[in-house]
Amino acid sequence: MKKFNLVVALLLSSALLVSCGSGHSQSENNQHGEKSSNSKSEHYDNKHKHNSANRENQESNKTHDDQDNNKTVKTNKSHLSQYNSEQIEYARVWNQLGLLKNNMKGMDELDVTKISKGTKVNPQVKNSAVYPENVVKLSAPMKAGGSITYSSNGDGTINVYKNVPYNWVDTSQSDSGKTEQATKDAISKNIQTVKIKPTDNEQIAQLASKLKYQQ
Repeated sequence: MKKFNLVVALLLSSALLVSCGSGHSQSENNQHGEKSSNSKSEHYDNKHKHNSANRENQESNKTHDDQDNNKTVKTNKSHLSQYNSEQIEYARVWNQLGLLKNNMKGMDELDVTKISKGTKVNPQVKNSAVYPENVVKLSAPMKAGGSITYSSNGDGTINVYKNVPYNWVDTSQSDSGKTEQATKDAISKNIQTVKIKPTDNEQIAQLASKLKYQQ
């Protein structure tokens, strides 16, 4: 009987020890799991904060860039707001091809003469050739400044009639055949297609302000 009781007591003691050990291990596992979970949570929070900060910086930089771009666009447009597309074209053509550039170096005006299709190339010649299209003649006030006679293609390019002079000389004493041929050559030879560049708006505005239309 005593041996039986001793065996039972030993079994109970062993069971208690196993139970305590299991509970302790479970507690450690729970604590480890909580620490791991907390670590993951902190890592996620830090990563989220880092990503948020990056997004805020990117948005801030983009906002500044947009503001700078808007300022540039507004500044450029403001120089030309009082001029129409035709006037801007004249100024750009002269700025690129004219003999006198860079604010025309003291020129007070830039003369503009619109010439309709069918107009005589040289009004002094009885049988003069006529322009096959509408053209524009831009002229400096003095002959030394030169002139440009051209037609616009409407796509940023123009056709320059390079044989049309600043002024036609008096042909009253000239051979009529030669003068007639000269007018034909003026509209059929040495015609150059040129792409006009959208140059500095402030410079173009200064040139456009000097335009003077002729009859």
